[in-house]
Amino acid sequence: MTYSYKLLKSKKLVDKCLTHSKKIFLKNLRTIKFTDNEISVLLKVNYGNGFVNEGIYENKKDLWLAFRAFTERE
Repeated sequence: MTYSYKLLKSKKLVDKCLTHSKKIFLKNLRTIKFTDNEISVLLKVNYGNGFVNEGIYENKKDLWLAFRAFTERE
């Protein structure tokens, strides 16, 4: 699996992460702070063979719920 996110502020790219390591991805994902209303995160999980889950999230709760759903992590 490939994990990636793009951090957008006012629809401009501020930060991004692309990795195969879940541990590294989670470490980077935890650093995102939703202190500003203009912040959104494009989360994408690529399973291979053209199977992808992705979405744009504007708060921490929805981002983590989506990540757990995409990775079937409880």
